[in-house]
Amino acid sequence: MQIRRTASPAEDKVVQGGWTARVFSPIGKRRAFPLARQAGGEIVDLAQSPSKEDEVATKTGGQPPIKLISFITVVLLPFLASLYYFIFVATDQYTAEARFAVRSLADQSQMEGSDSSVISLDAATQDAHIVTSFIQSAELLNRIGKTIDYRSMFAGRNVDFLSRFDRDEPVESFLKYWKKQVNAYIDGPSGIITLRVRTFDPENSKKLAAAIVAESEQLINELNQRAQQDMVASIRREVERTGEGYADALAALNRFQVGSGLLSPEMQAMETGKLLAGLLAQKLELETRLFVLKQSSAEKSPAYEQLARTKLSLDSQVEKLRSELTGPENASVATTLLTFSKLETDRLVAEKLYEAARSNYDAALAASLRKALYLTVFVPPSMPEESLYPKRFSTPFIIALGLLVFWATLMLLWASVEDHKA
Repeated sequence: MQIRRTASPAEDKVVQGGWTARVFSPIGKRRAFPLARQAGGEIVDLAQSPSKEDEVATKTGGQPPIKLISFITVVLLPFLASLYYFIFVATDQYTAEARFAVRSLADQSQMEGSDSSVISLDAATQDAHIVTSFIQSAELLNRIGKTIDYRSMFAGRNVDFLSRFDRDEPVESFLKYWKKQVNAYIDGPSGIITLRVRTFDPENSKKLAAAIVAESEQLINELNQRAQQDMVASIRREVERTGEGYADALAALNRFQVGSGLLSPEMQAMETGKLLAGLLAQKLELETRLFVLKQSSAEKSPAYEQLARTKLSLDSQVEKLRSELTGPENASVATTLLTFSKLETDRLVAEKLYEAARSNYDAALAASLRKALYLTVFVPPSMPEESLYPKRFSTPFIIALGLLVFWATLMLLWASVEDHKA
């Protein structure tokens, strides 16, 4: 090893092999710098290329690395906290499940036929979506709140502080909490609705699930009634209108019959016509006999006088019957028959209109009944025996995985920023 003195007293060069080190003594203290390689008579100072360890030591000033601190803060401590909560603190949650479907008679008739269209499946899915939307609405809470204190099921003292709900919170806040505890989804191909209710007591889970199913069935019944009313309301009004017209026509015809004293003017006219025809035949026969006696010069005979008196009586009767048939306007059978025919025509028209409206109403009612919805529960809520939630081991590790990904992303961003600074 050789030590080369320089012009500056504060700097010496130490040469060993092909390497050279500078030693500075500004205030009497000696400090060693990295060796420099002597090549071709030139000295290359390696102090300008510090190692990564020197950079880390220079930046941290001897403190622990930032990666370790951030890993402990972002990943390790939250993971341990979640692990402790889910294993020792979290309250057991029991799930009651029910399965049902919204069907109609029209859907069954289409399924029995040869061609079941996609339109019917879409309609069934839409009805199922109505039910699931109702289950997640505040209207359901208002309905079941009349019979069940559902808030107390989630606000008991036996519930852990993170899962417990404050019963004094408004309905909007509870509705968000409700959507986490009550889940209803539709199986697309079959349209089956699966309802899952989670509470902190098995009996409460079953009770609440049964109440939700009952209210859903009540909703379907209300939809049926509303649909039937909408479909047959206009036709029902037409039936009522034509029924009133038919009743008015019958009343007018009855008043006419009572006033005229004739049950059927047509029959009366026919009977009068028959009597008149008989009298005319008798009159014709008497006139023939009188003509014969007159030709026989027997006008003074008692037979001739009797036949003459009989003819006068027949003439009087014929004249009376003709007067009844075609006499004065207000007293003739013809006028009565004309009025009766008009009233009878009005009655027949009103009756036909009423029958047509009634037939349309029956057809619309039958169609509405075929389209009526009903809720079929094939898996009723049962008492849960084992708590399925919380997932005491899988959930903390899922949280740890998410935190690890988040921490790695932060480290990549931090490294990118440091590279830009350098």
